[in-house]
Amino acid sequence: MWTNCSATCGVGVRQKTRTCTNPKPDRSGNDCVGESSEYTVCPNKPCSVIGHAVAFNARGDNVLSNNVNAFPTVIFNEGNAYNANTGHFTAPVDGIYHFSTLMCVSGGNGISFYIEKGSATMSGVLRLSHSHNYNNINPSCTSESAYVKLTRNEHVWVLMDSHYTSQIWTSGYDSFTGMLIQEL
Repeated sequence: MWTNCSATCGVGVRQKTRTCTNPKPDRSGNDCVGESSEYTVCPNKPCSVIGHAVAFNARGDNVLSNNVNAFPTVIFNEGNAYNANTGHFTAPVDGIYHFSTLMCVSGGNGISFYIEKGSATMSGVLRLSHSHNYNNINPSCTSESAYVKLTRNEHVWVLMDSHYTSQIWTSGYDSFTGMLIQEL
């Protein structure tokens, strides 16, 4: 009898073993001839890495009173997890996510920002990344990214350091992107 497939999706292996019990070999008889095990490939349905399509790209600057940059121009928002009014991404499912942000500063100024996660009220905050950029002469841009495990309804946002919010160079390049890498 064949065993169950070793994988529930993708390609696995099944095994069949046999024993020589009918007739049972005796001391003067021959052993079983051939292999006692046989293997075969068992193809299954493809493995689904992402059960939900979740990805967004938003641009621009709109620093709110809580210092969150609510990137107002939404290029795409597959899964509708990003809210341009609050600047928050809300995880629709448990999973591994990737976020990145690009912020630009005018010449002779500095900028400091963080990618953070927490609740909708911004409590229980965990800082995922931090970036600081100071440029003496020309405008310049800097980026940060983070991979993070989120549970359903956790939030991620870009927090601007209050000392530098007036020094953002409104270049149109500032952006916040994110996507679900793997659903858990």
